[in-house]
Amino acid sequence: MITSTPKPGQTDLEKVISGTERLGKWSRMTIEEAQNAGKYGKADLHMHSTYSDGCATIEEILSHVQNNTDLNVIALTDHDVIEGSLRARDLWSKGSYRFDFVVGEEITTTEGHLLGLFIEKQIPRGLSMERSIDLIHEQGGLAVVAHPLHRFFRHSCQRAVMDRIHASSDVWLDGIETWNASFCGIYANYIAMGTNRDIYHLPELGNSDAHMLSAIGSGRTWFEGQTAQDIRTTIEKGTSAPGGKMWNMQSYYHWARYLLNKEQRAARQPAAIA
Repeated sequence: MITSTPKPGQTDLEKVISGTERLGKWSRMTIEEAQNAGKYGKADLHMHSTYSDGCATIEEILSHVQNNTDLNVIALTDHDVIEGSLRARDLWSKGSYRFDFVVGEEITTTEGHLLGLFIEKQIPRGLSMERSIDLIHEQGGLAVVAHPLHRFFRHSCQRAVMDRIHASSDVWLDGIETWNASFCGIYANYIAMGTNRDIYHLPELGNSDAHMLSAIGSGRTWFEGQTAQDIRTTIEKGTSAPGGKMWNMQSYYHWARYLLNKEQRAARQPAAIA
């Protein structure tokens, strides 16, 4: 039976911050810094497919990661569904891909979005942050808060919630996304990095939050090793580090065009007969 990882004790604080201790308060890790730190693995653990609000099918995502990125590990984390991620893992397992795959979900809690990684069952939306974290841990998964501390984004976990979880002895986060390459990370990435390094000392991740193929890998997590188990171990040791860049204009254009076309197709559908 899979058991959840216990909450790190305060005596583990130095180990927990060692993934970012080489960095400045508001800095993400560069390629050179990652290599000097022995972090050769590159992961993107936050992206979306057509199973939620992404532009690309899971087949397109797997092919793009294989042929157009240097990522070693990815996770598919559609909003409040896990079927696409499970299907993607099935397709991945039958292929000859050079990267590893993690099943995930981006969960809509009552207090912000939360990534559930290494899970097998869907976590329902609309629960408290604490209850959602507990359900992830009951599956032996990792709970990572997504794009936190954005003052104007309603799906961003705010400081009061982070403080409450940090003070709790019964519930804990396994990591924090301090580099989100989408609009969710604009200005908020630096707040998340600075606040985490001053107060929470959680393992840090960088992710793309890609909703289109061109954005995949724009945000990344540096880790020791090459496999899904390696990145899990690196996060649990507290030695992961965020890196990457922001979405480019091409990514925004692709997503906007997709959403517009989707809206136009919906408008052309005949009205249902009562």
